[in-house]
Amino acid sequence: MVTVIYMVLATAMFFWQDTYFLLGGIEFSLKNPCALGILFLALLNFIVTARPGRSVVLARHTMIQMLPCVVPLFFSSIIWVVSGAEQAAVTNGVSMIVSQLLAVSVATATLYLFGGRGVWYCLGAMCGANFLLVLGVMAQGGPSAFAQEFITLLATFSADNGPLMQQLEINDLTFAFGPFLLYLLLNRRQTGHFLIWLLVVSFLFLAGLKRIAIPALALGFAIALIIRLLPEKAARQTALCIGAGMMIVSFLYIVSIRTGLFAYIEQRLGINTMGRVAMFTNLESYYDISITYMGKGTGFERFVDWATGVEYKLPRRTLMPIHNDFLRMYLNVGFVGYWVGSGAS
Repeated sequence: MVTVIYMVLATAMFFWQDTYFLLGGIEFSLKNPCALGILFLALLNFIVTARPGRSVVLARHTMIQMLPCVVPLFFSSIIWVVSGAEQAAVTNGVSMIVSQLLAVSVATATLYLFGGRGVWYCLGAMCGANFLLVLGVMAQGGPSAFAQEFITLLATFSADNGPLMQQLEINDLTFAFGPFLLYLLLNRRQTGHFLIWLLVVSFLFLAGLKRIAIPALALGFAIALIIRLLPEKAARQTALCIGAGMMIVSFLYIVSIRTGLFAYIEQRLGINTMGRVAMFTNLESYYDISITYMGKGTGFERFVDWATGVEYKLPRRTLMPIHNDFLRMYLNVGFVGYWVGSGAS
């Protein structure tokens, strides 16, 4: 019974993640009540069948997983106080971080309820939710049009996206299948029904294909294989060095964006950057590459339509997103916050 209730709540949570309702004038995702339902289910299970050993281990890991959420909140709080931010900015930022903390808590609840099997229940719920989205898109244009657009998407490596594929591309749930695909590839021998999982996850991953996701997946797989071949101490040191290197590279990427990388790619190399040149140009007036740059606070990206550069008084979810998590984080928490937050991540 617990498994059935969890699967229903988790599938609904993933399916409704982009569906919002108003409460006290503030928008909340419909996924939040489902997430709270999962937490309540885990709480009831804890009361009835307490597992002290599992609870201690999960509590420790939960604290670690929450660090990437708590650090931006700390720096954002300083920014909001110093800048005298209005209530709308604070409420918007805090609500985004609370949503992230809720996601971590749901992951913890899942592992508490099911142990290692929780990974597969979570993945199953994601697959169920995404298949419902695929069926909805397929119903709009028909199976034939869907299949044709999907084949074109793969053949052109996402350079040519039809209207049906675009609806799946903008669904954030699609990108979550990348880490699971990596997990499957790295744990093939330990995975029951490996081929079925691989086919299902690969299809859902490719249905919302982003070109950058393929090299990212390949690089992650290659690094993981290399680390697995090393002795434990050497593997730990190598992982730390790779992490530090990624922090440096990510910051240099931000610097390169500021100095015109995408304009060069578009003008000199003739690569279509999908409007990123104009978007990053609109961003320039809001941040500096300087140790004194404090940041705008978590959630600031919701106040500006980066396609036009127009700033609004109230946050809006429907505005053009930044399409760059490194730059978004730097914009929000500033120079020091970026390095501390990257280290915590």
